[in-house]
Amino acid sequence: MSGVVAGSAAFLAAGAAVPLLVRFAIGRNLLDVPNLRSSHEVPTPRLGGVAIIVGTWIGAALLHAYGALPLLVAATLMGAVGLADDFSRLHFGVKAAAQAILAAALIFFHPPQILAGASGALKVVVFVVGVFWIVALSNAFNFMDGIDGITGGTALVNALFLSLLAGSAGGFLIALVGAAAGFLIWNVNPASIFAGDSGSYFLGFALAAVALYAPVPAGGWSPLEVIACVLVFVPYLFDTAYTLVRRLGAGKNVFSAHREHIYQRITPTTAMHRRTSNLYYGAGIISGFAALLVAGGGTLAAVGWLLVLALCVTLVALPRLIQTR
Repeated sequence: MSGVVAGSAAFLAAGAAVPLLVRFAIGRNLLDVPNLRSSHEVPTPRLGGVAIIVGTWIGAALLHAYGALPLLVAATLMGAVGLADDFSRLHFGVKAAAQAILAAALIFFHPPQILAGASGALKVVVFVVGVFWIVALSNAFNFMDGIDGITGGTALVNALFLSLLAGSAGGFLIALVGAAAGFLIWNVNPASIFAGDSGSYFLGFALAAVALYAPVPAGGWSPLEVIACVLVFVPYLFDTAYTLVRRLGAGKNVFSAHREHIYQRITPTTAMHRRTSNLYYGAGIISGFAALLVAGGGTLAAVGWLLVLALCVTLVALPRLIQTR
């Protein structure tokens, strides 16, 4: 019952904050102005992440999720870096450095169980991989936040499935779900507000941290638990990685802005935003079920891996499938 109350409070807080943020952003010209690489057609406020962060904190306070507090604090600090970028565009290197520093500080001062069980060179490897994981997912959420509704809804789906795998580390996830839903009602096409870097970085960092801090089962650590948490995010991770490799193969600058993500290639007009977002919600549900199957082990794990493979093949084929239709 407390989860329902906390999620509802987060939903109401985030939803009520958006109109205030829209008015504030318009009054100070904090708008995302369309350019040749944009997927929207009118200037739109980009401070929606603030609503998500505030809503999540209100819901988390009602949940008394003290064990997950360090994760939420670190994610909020990352959201603050994104907010600074929303106000005055920061260099990508500055943002990447902030992500790495915050991730490293979180893992160093509040070690996850998988790090506590390692020693020597293995401990260093786990630490580096943990930092890379948080930075990678934070950027994946930022790169993929390019059309109305896609990231708020995807984060909601991811958080629901991750809550089934992450145990106490995901103590605030129901609050994040409520806050994302409250924001999403204003962000579906046609969007009144965007999440901005504050929202995408907060969501990506928070979800990555929860996946990393999933408790080790009493029977001992197994890579299946970590892998299952990673598989929850297959649509965003695959789209980002595939696009990066594709651009590298073409000799293009991977750090320059572009419109070559799979989701962008199947969304030629704003009228297609809702369709593409719905496709990625569906992909998130499939990857979430696959993650649960893999976590279960045995024969079901093989079914989960087949689902993941089929999902990745489908994502690659989507641009051609949609064009032929």
